Amino acid sequence: MRGDEDFDAAFDRLLGRAYRHALRMVGDRTLAEDLAAEALARTYARWRRVSRYDHLDAWVLRVVTNLAIDAFAKRQVPSVEGTVTPEDAAVLRVTLAQALRALPARQRDAVVLRYLVDLSEADVAASLGVKPGTVKSHLHRAVEQLRRTLGPSFDPRFEEA
Repeated sequence: MRGDEDFDAAFDRLLGRAYRHALRMVGDRTLAEDLAAEALARTYARWRRVSRYDHLDAWVLRVVTNLAIDAFAKRQVPSVEGTVTPEDAAVLRVTLAQALRALPARQRDAVVLRYLVDLSEADVAASLGVKPGTVKSHLHRAVEQLRRTLGPSFDPRFEEA
């Protein structure tokens, strides 16, 4: 089993990768630093187990991705224009959140990263550790499911028609 020395040795490499990944996702240096630090704190807290993972770096980047999604969801409030009341907007947000939660995790992650965080398909693939073709498949299946749930006019880009 590895000990604290191994974490110390891996820290700089993992922190650098976590920071660059977070910055690419959120575009804000301060937030990226916070996300990378939190990801490394979680890594340290689970070091006895995660240090044995074959893909430790990928695990850390996945933690960063989850933290970025959470941070984005907390600070992002969709703009609502026109005659939509605040109550209608709240219902819409809850309905969309429920529909997203019903998707398989990989499809949900792909949709959030691509359409809410506005990453390119290549960046989504890098974030999820999959090939771009896999991202396209996840997005296609997810959008089809969301259209079955929310109606055929559902636009995953969340743009005004």
